[in-house]
This record gives sequence, structure tokens and C-alpha cells, in this order.
Amino acid sequence: MSNDGAAFATPAAARPQSALTEMLQLSWVQPPGFTALSFKNFGLAVVTLGIYKFWGKTEVRKRIWSGIRINGEPLQYTGTGKEMFLGFLLVLAILTIPTFLVAIVVAVVFGNSPVANGIVNAVLYGGFLYLIGVGMHRAVRYRLSRTIWRGIRGGLEGSSWRYGWAYFWTGIVLVVTLGWASPWRATKLQNLITNDMRFGNRPFHFDATSGPLYGPFAALWLSVVAIAMAVSLSMWLVLRGMPGGLEAFGPGRNPDPKTLFTLFAILYGGVILGFLLFAVVSAWYRAQMMNHFAAHTSFEEAKFHGSATGRSLIWLALSNTLMVIFTLGLLAPVAQARSARYFVERLRLDGSASLAEILQRAEDSRSRGEGLAQAFDIDAF
Repeated sequence: MSNDGAAFATPAAARPQSALTEMLQLSWVQPPGFTALSFKNFGLAVVTLGIYKFWGKTEVRKRIWSGIRINGEPLQYTGTGKEMFLGFLLVLAILTIPTFLVAIVVAVVFGNSPVANGIVNAVLYGGFLYLIGVGMHRAVRYRLSRTIWRGIRGGLEGSSWRYGWAYFWTGIVLVVTLGWASPWRATKLQNLITNDMRFGNRPFHFDATSGPLYGPFAALWLSVVAIAMAVSLSMWLVLRGMPGGLEAFGPGRNPDPKTLFTLFAILYGGVILGFLLFAVVSAWYRAQMMNHFAAHTSFEEAKFHGSATGRSLIWLALSNTLMVIFTLGLLAPVAQARSARYFVERLRLDGSASLAEILQRAEDSRSRGEGLAQAFDIDAF
């Protein structure tokens, strides 16, 4: 298939019907060598003081992309480590220098004024929240523009600044509503991304609403409240049972190191326990959200169907987390490949697409669009 679209010059009426449409099938073929690649990336990252991680991440993506098959033919990732590295440096400079200058000006003009510092911090946090949204959109655009199947590139239309604004103000709504806007926000952001996605000159389509997610989310929200109350009460009871009780940490007291160590162990233990319980109860909601979004996503006449389950998501997250922790990050590429395999194997495509009529996209010249995602460390792999 030609990259310049010349292969599509034949009029549709002159081609047989079988050449116009093709049934789509999504599958995963495990690429070899992820363990060896993990050792290589880890070693070179240490030797280069972390700089090689951009090239290492690119190699991981190339292998993961090659494992994703549509009708038996692999995706191809054409991004480079140099693009990611230069993008990261550029964005880091753009973010660091203005933030540093603002901090100096505020310190000189207002000194230690709590009001001035509070306003500046609020503006900075709001700006970072906005830029996280911009970075997420640009990261998706970059990866799609570097993804090729049968010689045709993917792409993402729309404005990353518009998406960043939507990410910002819906985040404010999320906080104001104590989290109850979460299904609505997730659906809105997914709509903005998916309806702007392209393969060649053909769009994807997303038409989900948030209504079906509110029942599962209500169960999740109430579970989170119950977990927070139970963990807090448990920590309070344990602290009360300590020698000297809570009074040992009162004003004017000077607890011994053993008592302080016990206090921090209880606090950190409670936080870790709370996060583990949250991960368990949220897995079922995330699985239903993934399946709901998949069921309302289509390309041409082909529709997606998801089959994720809460139990399988818990096992994936737990096993990957333990793998990364106990190997000090060395086997992170293996964990990323396991995640990719999980999502691909739990997605099904039903229907057909007029693949022979899809025209090539113009190449995206914006080669550093992932810098923000790297700076905020919000990319998946």
C-alpha cells in the first residue's frame, strides 16, 4: 500500500466488492525478548544517568506495537528517542524558568506574605492542572502520528489547548462535587479524544453517555467513604492503645524515637492499607467503565466490545506492581507488555471497514508533542 495515497486512485465502482470492505479482527502476538530488553534499558539508563530512558522507552513501544495485530498484520511505531528527549528538554525549560522567575519576584515584592504566596501557589497549581491536560492530548497525538498499519498513519485532530481547558474546568467541578462528577468528566474527556482520532482520513466515533456509570460509581463512592472511616478509626484506636496514648504527642511533649517510629509506621500503614482497599473496590468500576466506553466506540462499521473484569484488573495491577517494586523498576518493560496484552486480549472488533478507500494522512510535523507528558510523568508507556 502506497504512503502517498496513489493506491486509492481507482474509482470504487471499478473495484470488486471484496476489495472495498474487510472484516476487522484484533489480536495479540507476544513479542520476544522483553526480559533481555529490560536488563539492557536498565543498565544503559544507569550508565547515562537516566538519559537513555527516552531511547529505552521507544524500544519498548516498538515491541509492544509489533505485538498488536489487526487482521494478523502488526502495528508499527516510528517514534524516536531523540524526539522524546528534545521535547522533554524544551518543555522542562519552558516550565522551570518562568516558575523560578515568578518565585523570585514574589519573594522580593511580597516577602513571606501568606496571602501573596497562597495566590501564587493557587495560580501555579491551576496552570499545572491545565498543562497536564494539554500534555495528555499531545501525547496521544504524538503516538497516533507515529503509529502505522499497512502504510497508513494514525492521527489526532482538535486542539490540545481546548482539551487542556476541558481537563482543567472539569477537574474543578470534580472537586466541588466531591467526586460525583467523575463518570461525567471521564465520558466527556473520552469523547473529546476519541472523536478526534483518525486512521488515515477516516474518523473514530464515540457516543457514550455517563448515565449507565452512575450506579456502579455510587457503590464505589460509598465504599471509599466506608474505607476512609474504617481506616481512620482503626488508626485512632491503635494510637490510643499505645503507651501514653494520644497524649504522648500532645503540646510540650517530646516522644522518644521508638514512639515516633511507631506513629509513622501506623500512619503509613493506614495509608497503604487504604490505597490497597481502594484499588480493590475501584477495579470493578474501572472494568465497567472500560467496557462501557469500548461498546460505544466504533470505526466505520466495526464496533469494539470490552470484556475486562474487576478480578482480572486487580491481579494485573497487583502482579505488575510487585514485579516493578521487587526488581527496583528493572522489569518495568515486562509489566508494560503485560498491560498491553491484557487490554488487547479483552477488546474485540465486530464489523467491517472500507480499508481500501482510506487515504493517507499528511505527516505530522510536530515532533515534540510528548514533552509535557514526559515532564509531568503521565504517559502510560
